[in-house]
Amino acid sequence: MRRRSSLILLLIASLFSLSCNQAVIQTGTPEVKFDETVDFTQFQTFSVVTSDIVPPEDVPQLDDEQVAFNDMVNTLIIQAMQAEPVCLTFVPPGDVTAENQPDLWAANGLGRSEQGGYYYQCVGGWWWGYWGWYWDPCASWYPVYVEYQVGSLLIPVGPPPVGNADPTPIFVGLAQSVVGTGPTPESKIQTAVQQIFAQWPDPRSCPSN
Repeated sequence: MRRRSSLILLLIASLFSLSCNQAVIQTGTPEVKFDETVDFTQFQTFSVVTSDIVPPEDVPQLDDEQVAFNDMVNTLIIQAMQAEPVCLTFVPPGDVTAENQPDLWAANGLGRSEQGGYYYQCVGGWWWGYWGWYWDPCASWYPVYVEYQVGSLLIPVGPPPVGNADPTPIFVGLAQSVVGTGPTPESKIQTAVQQIFAQWPDPRSCPSN
């Protein structure tokens, strides 16, 4: 059963390789998509896919710039999904059995991809005007090609399949940012995870302790 459970989101995590190669630089709020036909109020528990519960034959084929089931991201997911507006009960992966199945599984993937583009730089020059020659610090614009790395974070969430049905994601969050700018990567990831689950389709208030 644990093998079957881990497979649920392994197939969803294969979307990660596609998402990381998109020519999109997302520096604002992460993009979230969810299945509008699903009643999210029915879900009460969740767990996370970890590398130790994934059979070797089911591990996604990732390159050197991609990592799946990162422990730090899993910790952030657990914190976010237990807090508002999600407020689900966490089932540790080691406690999952045939009789104790979570309603949802969450997985994660991290990666980097090399991209490039042009920016335009001011170039000074001399101009002849009414009063004679004068220096213009921005007489023209010169295109400069630069290469940069884009970091991507993908978080898919889905329920266990019923019978022989294929695993299907019902909630997917994708965050992208240029590497080496702004806050540390850890801070960016933490913010991205929080922003992704802030868009949970069924906002709840957690019971007070």
